[in-house]
Amino acid sequence: FVDTEIPLPGGEAMFTPKMEARILQEVNLKKHETVLEIGTGSGYMAALLAHKGRHVTTVEISPELAEMAEQNLARAGVTNATVEQGNGAAGWDKGAPYDVIVISGALEVLPEAFLKQVKVGGRICAIIGHAPVMSVNVITRVSETAYDTVKVFETNVKQLQGAPAVSHFTF
Repeated sequence: FVDTEIPLPGGEAMFTPKMEARILQEVNLKKHETVLEIGTGSGYMAALLAHKGRHVTTVEISPELAEMAEQNLARAGVTNATVEQGNGAAGWDKGAPYDVIVISGALEVLPEAFLKQVKVGGRICAIIGHAPVMSVNVITRVSETAYDTVKVFETNVKQLQGAPAVSHFTF
């Protein structure tokens, strides 16, 4: 076992096993909870989440990776995960609200849609920032209008494909 990123088609890569385990630990997923994962990759994180939760909807922008993940999940006997092909980098309404949202790629800022797509008491795990300084954040929705954010650890990962660009233009 090596704690390294495994390359995937299209220039993508899996998170290191340590990163995936830490994210899974930080979201503290319960067996009755539903999950949205953005950035399916190989489907490995979706399988881990499905083992701990009730149902996982995982969204992948790359048709090739979505097909690969579907095959991997089927081969592993994971029946409580659904792979959707599309761009979920700005949110994913289908099936919302979710108990847990895991975004498997970096974002410059967290799109507001995700805040609305998590239930009160639910958690969002998002990697926010730009290289080389990014932080893994767990955002908990504490009421209809309030959120509590905890910066868990720093990292440097690839930006989520299809993520909304932030304007840096100023006068």
